[in-house]
Amino acid sequence: MLQYSVIGTLIVVGSLLSVYTQSSGCHITISGNSAEDFKKCDDLNFQKMMDFVNATKQTQILQDVLVKNCQGRKSEKCVEDVAHKKPTGQSSTYSPTAQYNSSHGVDRLIPSGIVYMVVTNRERNPFWWVNLGREYLVERVEIWNRKDCSTERTRNMDVTVGPTLNEMKLCAHYKGPSQTGEHLVLGCTKRMRGRYVKLQIQRTDYLNFLEVKVFALKTCSN
Repeated sequence: MLQYSVIGTLIVVGSLLSVYTQSSGCHITISGNSAEDFKKCDDLNFQKMMDFVNATKQTQILQDVLVKNCQGRKSEKCVEDVAHKKPTGQSSTYSPTAQYNSSHGVDRLIPSGIVYMVVTNRERNPFWWVNLGREYLVERVEIWNRKDCSTERTRNMDVTVGPTLNEMKLCAHYKGPSQTGEHLVLGCTKRMRGRYVKLQIQRTDYLNFLEVKVFALKTCSN
């Protein structure tokens, strides 16, 4: 019997396929009009997953999950948040700076009040960026808008990816405006290689949000 082990997490928004780690084997969830939950990674359930993926034309997703390495074994890939607690910066910081500095964008805290979020001064084309530490293939960027007020400021925003802050290319553009407490999922038009991810509003205003996650392809054992 073939054995499949998945380390880490794969979540593909809109593709209805998720793979979660468990201490033994893995947990495969395929959701949609007819949801199925596969508790084991045995051959039967793996074949069910393949049938579902082929029937819904999601072949690329399956290839992302299971990639053959040079030994012919199954080498797993997954999509994970790679921005958590990484170095950040922003064009300016609203006062008091400790409550609104750039690091709050990757602390995985979603406050409900008016502090500990990213807020710049009102300025032309304000921006925020995160240094992922090395280059990744970035798939999507998720943003959590603030829950109290001024949420309409999140609009006409570019999400760019690049190897340096001087070599950025457009991943996605968000027209907006965003709603109070909205969770935005902005997929790149294609996977983009880069070390930096930058959010920038294309007008004069404040840039404010609660949290950002950058999902990128990586080898799960890393």
